[in-house]
Amino acid sequence: MALTSQDIIAQAIFRVVSVVTAALILTVGIVILTGLLIPAYVPANYRIILGVVMILYGSFRIVMVWRGQRHAR
Repeated sequence: MALTSQDIIAQAIFRVVSVVTAALILTVGIVILTGLLIPAYVPANYRIILGVVMILYGSFRIVMVWRGQRHAR
């Protein structure tokens, strides 16, 4: 089945939105780890765990988008 131009455009938009979202999650994780986004009264352990989880999830999403692009070709 051949893809129409609308399908190709929709896939490209989806990829861009996915990468931007993953990059934002990764950035928020880094900002949380540095302590710029979380107030001082939040325990350091919570900040570290939340930052690491956000970084891992953002990285995972970027890898999944990249693998999806590679698989589609």
